[in-house]
Amino acid sequence: MKKLSKLLIVLGLIVTTNTYAEELGLKLSNLNLGPAAKGKDKGGSGDGIHKGLIQFDASFTLGGHGAVAPATSTGFGVAPGAMFNVDVAVHPYASVGGYFGIFGEIGGGRGLGVTVNTGGVGIGVGARGVFHIYQLIADKTNTKVDASKLDFYFPLHMGVLIGTAGGTRAGFAIGAGLGVRYYFTDMIGIMSEVGWLETSVFKVGLAMKFK
Repeated sequence: MKKLSKLLIVLGLIVTTNTYAEELGLKLSNLNLGPAAKGKDKGGSGDGIHKGLIQFDASFTLGGHGAVAPATSTGFGVAPGAMFNVDVAVHPYASVGGYFGIFGEIGGGRGLGVTVNTGGVGIGVGARGVFHIYQLIADKTNTKVDASKLDFYFPLHMGVLIGTAGGTRAGFAIGAGLGVRYYFTDMIGIMSEVGWLETSVFKVGLAMKFK
């Protein structure tokens, strides 16, 4: 009799335990405490710069400068110009591309023994690389503005300048700067750069991106 009672108690405990386990399992499943589905990271590379992204800039330039070598190939002037850049992302933090620009040039010449100023038009063409510093910051920290809207970057260029003031000349160009883009929509925004740029020391204009 005692053995039967003990057996019934054990069976009762097993049934009760299984019932509570099932109930507990249902409650835990309702709480969805498992690994959460990963959504879009704010500022992550899925929202901002990603491999294959194309960025196009059309800008107004000021502060034309001379080539690195030969040093006398072009003069420094304040005449305005235009610049066109195309950058293709090869990594969430890096892009490569090319540029073409036209700029006003002021050069010096001599006529009848007197120094005179001569005007002309110059062009700049070459390649550049871009390091997207804000994308890196956005991926590593919790930024307030995601990288799909804001892009701080460091551009580095190499190319040639061809000037016509006082005669056609060409020279080697290299330099770097700091740039920023802000997109109002998924495709359209504004941009600006400052530094020893492709053909100038400052530019501002329209930014477009193609995903």
